[in-house]
Amino acid sequence: MQIYRVTLTLRSFSASPWQADTLFGHLCWFIVRRDGAESLGRFLQRYMIRHGDGDPPVLLSDGFPAEYLPRPVLIRDWPSNPSKHQRIGQQRELKRRYQSPWLTLPQFNQWRRGEDMTGEVLSEEKTQELIHFHAAIKNWVNRVTDTAGDPYDMSEILVPRITIYWRIEDESVALVKDFLADLQAGGYGKRKSIGYGQIESYTPPEAFTDFDDVADANGFVTLSRFVPTPDDPTDGFWNAVVKYGKLGEEFATDDKVFKRPLVQLERGSCFHDPAPRQWYGQLISGLSRRDEVKQYAFAFPLPIRFPDEM
Repeated sequence: MQIYRVTLTLRSFSASPWQADTLFGHLCWFIVRRDGAESLGRFLQRYMIRHGDGDPPVLLSDGFPAEYLPRPVLIRDWPSNPSKHQRIGQQRELKRRYQSPWLTLPQFNQWRRGEDMTGEVLSEEKTQELIHFHAAIKNWVNRVTDTAGDPYDMSEILVPRITIYWRIEDESVALVKDFLADLQAGGYGKRKSIGYGQIESYTPPEAFTDFDDVADANGFVTLSRFVPTPDDPTDGFWNAVVKYGKLGEEFATDDKVFKRPLVQLERGSCFHDPAPRQWYGQLISGLSRRDEVKQYAFAFPLPIRFPDEM
């Protein structure tokens, strides 16, 4: 499977974070509308992986600010046995370097190879420019009585340009191209019908070869949230988050629209594996009362080299 890169230019705030499982949900609805529910069933069957077997046709990362990648969870260069004065200075520098959640591509590749990162670290001000969160006060209108309800807070996300990485089999490249055109026409995430998540333009999927090869790779870092299977590696460094999902599109009007909470491992999580694979994670059932609803919970793994002492 080839890695591709797509960059979206947005023309509005988004109401949903740019996460792989939400994008995959949009892809599934596109397949249903274009090809029917049976076609989607055959597509999802390829994600039913057991004991490392399976052939998922499309894997995707979370969406990142263009030209940047998430900082891995693992801190490699913590000082060893310095003097007290040296330790204080080094810790201050490490704190400054690790406050930013983003790395440039060269820094990310250096980290994956197990090397010390070079180049400038993003300042807090620059980090806020990449992704701007805005708390807005909204109101709702009762269409029966034509009166306004109580105001409520809503988080708006502004990212001018979003980059998404894909791992796609050759036969599914056309599917992804058609899906991106549909996504631009319809928008992304919740509240897209009132103007959120609108896409001005996008670059077609282009083969991406700038993730450097890693000699003697002994682990992986994920570019998407995921839920490991019992057969996936457990020795690593990670952050856990809880996803409170909702049904979308035609299912958004269900009386039980909320999915059950799901614990996911955050993007940037790293695990030891002497033979890194092209996929980890799973497709999850049982989060909704609708049996046909599945939750995408696959990693987008890239090989890394852990230092020998870890």
